[in-house]
Amino acid sequence: MTLQGTSTVENNLQKVLEELEAARKMQDDWINCGVDFVDLYVEDAGGDWLEKWGNCEEELEYITSKNVDVEAVKVAIDLSDFGQTQLLEIALTRPSYHSPSGQEVKHQRLSLLGGAIFGAVVTDYLYREYPHLDAEAISTLKTGLAEQKKLAEFAQNFKLNELCGRSELGKETDKIEYKRFLSESFEALFGAIYLEFDRDFFRAGNWLIQQLIEPTVSENIDLTQQPESAPGNEEKRREILGADLMDAIAIDYLYNRFPDRNSSQLTRWKNLLGAKEIFPKDFKTKLGSHYLELESNFSRTRDWLVDNFIKTAVDELEDETGDRLQ
Repeated sequence: MTLQGTSTVENNLQKVLEELEAARKMQDDWINCGVDFVDLYVEDAGGDWLEKWGNCEEELEYITSKNVDVEAVKVAIDLSDFGQTQLLEIALTRPSYHSPSGQEVKHQRLSLLGGAIFGAVVTDYLYREYPHLDAEAISTLKTGLAEQKKLAEFAQNFKLNELCGRSELGKETDKIEYKRFLSESFEALFGAIYLEFDRDFFRAGNWLIQQLIEPTVSENIDLTQQPESAPGNEEKRREILGADLMDAIAIDYLYNRFPDRNSSQLTRWKNLLGAKEIFPKDFKTKLGSHYLELESNFSRTRDWLVDNFIKTAVDELEDETGDRLQ
């Protein structure tokens, strides 16, 4: 770890210790003075301090449980100049029953975004690099790379199991839950990287491919030893490409348009978008083709899809449901 990273960790630890000491003193005053201890700490004793007490206690517990070593994470993912460090903390701090609900929402939103972009990057890579790989093989490989077990392995490749923030849920007694958290944290980490790169699909994709996807696919090269593609296979290949691009673009748009909505709400609205009749027949295949016509430019494809379909569809859905994504 760098000297600067060590200093940051020490400063954070000192803050936590000071907060703990203040909490202990407050508890002692409560015991010694009874309810009169309020006058020592609250200027407006008749205000709403009691209603807010539980929230303050939750926040203190959350602060003391969070210990993500951001500088070490930067080194592990080979992005030493990563600027939006708060995204790394959100991605790698495990939500628990006592963490502020807003932190859990942010973590799950980031995981949803990262998972959607991950799927599109993998499918795009397989489509481009293995032109004779049929649609079924692309789907099989992509599913294998995106399954929970494999994502947890990717997380461990970066030692996220050692670098993630600990909490009550962090006690490794439930291995299934722990693996789920690692897989979600990897997705959230990739979502953070995508946002750090200013939603640049190409840059984020290159990082993912070089770090993990290319080496992993090469280990399964036997699956790519395919005969010449059968007639009609190219259309199916483009359909798979278009489907993952559509999911990624929809989630990316909803994530940025509605920053306060949780991952379940965003997923529900993404599914509602797919069910609307605004999209022409065989739209996913046509979207894949349009993406290729734009020389695999994700940003231009995203702008085209949002401007011509998604924005209007979301506006209509809001008017129809009247819940404003609540």
